[in-house]
Amino acid sequence: MSVKCPKCRFDNPSDSKFCKECGTQIIPSMEIPVTKTIETPKEELTTGSTFAGRYQIIEELGKGGMGKVYRVLDKELKEEVALKLIKPEIASDKKTLERFSNEIKLAHKISHRNVCRMFHLGEEKGTHFITMEYVPGEDLRSSIRRFGQLPVGKSVSIAKQICEGLSEAHRLGIVHRDLKPQNVMIDKEGNARIMDFGIARSVEGRGITGAGVMIGTPEYMSP
Repeated sequence: MSVKCPKCRFDNPSDSKFCKECGTQIIPSMEIPVTKTIETPKEELTTGSTFAGRYQIIEELGKGGMGKVYRVLDKELKEEVALKLIKPEIASDKKTLERFSNEIKLAHKISHRNVCRMFHLGEEKGTHFITMEYVPGEDLRSSIRRFGQLPVGKSVSIAKQICEGLSEAHRLGIVHRDLKPQNVMIDKEGNARIMDFGIARSVEGRGITGAGVMIGTPEYMSP
């Protein structure tokens, strides 16, 4: 028996207190308040179609707790980028949009071979989206699931690259706060790229976390 996350709809074990996909607290079904479904006009994104008059869809890369991700051709930059569409029920939360805006501003500061570049946060006909560097490959979690235990040499190489990317972020006063295998992309050459600084914040700034609020993924947090 499983229980669905109220935010990303991921199937979790029945005794889960937090979603194993997005970290949202799971409330027993009898305690979940009934709310009106948020409806936003959706544009069907198919191969060859154009989004926001600029991004030509090449293929869908996947979907997660935040929404779908596509590989697209940016017709203005003349290069391929990743386009992440944010689910309307998430985008309707002003604090979440503030977090994404924060992601772009912080990630723009980091220029390092082991950190994925962020480009733009925008809105098109009620649909909020993020564009970022397209990294051909797969996330570390998928790689581990596909190959099993990684060889020692490869594990050390990946860990070293992650540390180098984080070191540059920390030098700029930026903390990721949700580092986990699915937020690390491994490209076809075996290079690691840290992604999704969406809940990061500058240690010099006030941040947006409220008192008593937990942000991150429980399985990868320190005790």
